[in-house]
Amino acid sequence: MNELLKDRIVWIVGASGAIGAEIARHVAGAGAIAIVSARSEGRLRELASEIKTAGGRAEVVPCNIRSRHSVDAAAKQIIDAHGRIDGLVNSTSVSDFGPFLEIDDAVWLEVLDTKLMGYVRTMRAALPAMSAQGGGAIVNISGRGGRQPTATHIPGGCASAAINLMDKGLADAFAPHGVRVNTISPGPIESDRLRELMQSAGAMSDRSVQSYAKPGTPQDVAQAALWLLSDLSRHVTGVILPVDGGATFTV
Repeated sequence: MNELLKDRIVWIVGASGAIGAEIARHVAGAGAIAIVSARSEGRLRELASEIKTAGGRAEVVPCNIRSRHSVDAAAKQIIDAHGRIDGLVNSTSVSDFGPFLEIDDAVWLEVLDTKLMGYVRTMRAALPAMSAQGGGAIVNISGRGGRQPTATHIPGGCASAAINLMDKGLADAFAPHGVRVNTISPGPIESDRLRELMQSAGAMSDRSVQSYAKPGTPQDVAQAALWLLSDLSRHVTGVILPVDGGATFTV
């Protein structure tokens, strides 16, 4: 336990996934109250129980990021209970892979509505409170595909690219209000999702496949998120931070 985020209220959306859950553990370990959200209430309660057993603080606020009403209600519940939201982490992924010509409109719309619009909804719910209280930190998890596409995961890459651009625009817009907005772009991270991606790797170049040989861990991403949420990065905003072990081949 440390006091890097002592008594701060940090809302982690997508906390039922491997990366989101690990960020919640790190946030609670740094002294914050971790508000964990996702649709899977059972997983959230298991995570909250684990955090409390380790001496941290966690609260469960289920929400469906594809519903603006659900997201707004979750944000209101947090603000009503604590009076503020100091940090927001969006860590949502959609595991839809396949050749471009076989991916229909429904898949594209699901990916964009879940990943891109889900982040839009949570930020739209949290930013007014952060602005009013004079500051806050937002960390969005996008993905390496936003800069270096994977042939079998183009919808997800497009969503990540849009998030990268949106975050820079919001960082500029809300800097005068003391709100920082940063993006983490993970490379291959050991998880069920990575295994699904590897199974779809037939359409990728040999070089792309080779880059998946040494995946990182959810802890690698969580440590970066903890830094971006804390005052250690108080002069950092609008940044897209690769956490990929050098696996991205672009500048």
